[in-house]
Amino acid sequence: MCICPDSAVLRAVAFFAALVFFLLSLSVHPAVSCSCFWQGPFLSVAEESPLIVHGRILRHGGGSHPAMDVLALEILKGGLLDSGLRIQMGDGLHCRPDAGGFPVGSEWVLAINGPGSKPGEGLALSICGEYWLKVEGSDVIGSIDGRRDDAKRMTFTELKNRLRYPPFQALFQGVIRKGERYRRPFGSGFEFVLEPTAAGWEIAVLEPGREENLARLTPPLHFVPNPREIEGWHLAEAPPSCIRPYGARSGPGNTREFIFSPEVGRTIQGAGASKSVTPEDIDAVRRFGRGEFHIEKFTTGRDSRGCPLIETLEFKVTLEGGYGP
Repeated sequence: MCICPDSAVLRAVAFFAALVFFLLSLSVHPAVSCSCFWQGPFLSVAEESPLIVHGRILRHGGGSHPAMDVLALEILKGGLLDSGLRIQMGDGLHCRPDAGGFPVGSEWVLAINGPGSKPGEGLALSICGEYWLKVEGSDVIGSIDGRRDDAKRMTFTELKNRLRYPPFQALFQGVIRKGERYRRPFGSGFEFVLEPTAAGWEIAVLEPGREENLARLTPPLHFVPNPREIEGWHLAEAPPSCIRPYGARSGPGNTREFIFSPEVGRTIQGAGASKSVTPEDIDAVRRFGRGEFHIEKFTTGRDSRGCPLIETLEFKVTLEGGYGP
């Protein structure tokens, strides 16, 4: 006599066996590919990468852990202890490009360790966006600021400017008293400053490591009060003659407009400048950065000659600029 399990039991045993086999297969044979959504062109995704370099491909490393050795020619973002880099590349398990697309001797701008690259303890590229641009002569080529398949050419200088000085907007308020200095960071490392003077304050825009006032080319440049200057007589209804320079009948309007650029003191009116500032120079400064200083409230006193001095000043500042499309 044969005692045989019914068909329902057999089906349950078969299902259990198949499930165990499936789970074991997942642990023994991991996924062999990676996919991710494209996060955008270079100038969008580079913001998420801690390291950006201009480098030359020295050699490829094969085996189960593909990599390429890169000589860093220039650091555009972040820092390195030396000029040699080993960058992990595509191995079928991670979201990285294949090293074959980066020939030995070619030069690239590489945004390293971006989302999807799974670098672990090392360095890697990601395929989840345009994290690399080809360097050809003085230009770079790739999806710089457009669609995935929208390759374009841009000068390397313009790319570096857009990486270093991305578009910014800032709005803040403050209070200052006679003789005090006011400082407020904004944008990509700039600083708005009210520098005390004998009669009030001067508006300045500074950059780390430089003493240059990047707003000094705010017009008008000669013979009349400049909007960057804030003095007590500007706020008087009938300015006293004792401190009215150049015969001016009134000071700048309440909302002071000023312009600034990191190129002031470099390519525009730098140390080696051999000519006066031109209207084209002023336009170039204005295209980079613009600001407005609005006086909200103030109190004044008098000096020994009876001339007005600002005791306290409440103000609002708006700033915008940067290199962009």
